[in-house]
Amino acid sequence: MSIIRPDKQSLVLPKRRGVLLGLTASFLSAPAIVRASSIMPIRRVLITEPDRPQEGFARRLWFDACASGLVAGRITMTINGRTPSLSEAERTVRYALKYGFLSPRRAEEIRLLLADG
Repeated sequence: MSIIRPDKQSLVLPKRRGVLLGLTASFLSAPAIVRASSIMPIRRVLITEPDRPQEGFARRLWFDACASGLVAGRITMTINGRTPSLSEAERTVRYALKYGFLSPRRAEEIRLLLADG
């Protein structure tokens, strides 16, 4: 192995110390590259329920925003340049209540509100 220095255009062979340091570093780092399953046990967990639909983070934020709007009595959020009506927000919140997507405190608050109105 040789290294060409651009200033002298001459071949410079690596020194013994550099070769030993390089080999030592490669031997020390080699055991660190292993599969995670050999370090710790990994279990597979299936968290989906077949009877319940799955909703993502943004959709859950939408449920919470609609619930906040119903509690306040007015919808102040705009999505895609359009503000939903109170009836649309109520329909969305009823769906979220049915499948348990709202926090328990918020769900109880909404149930009381919907029972009154």
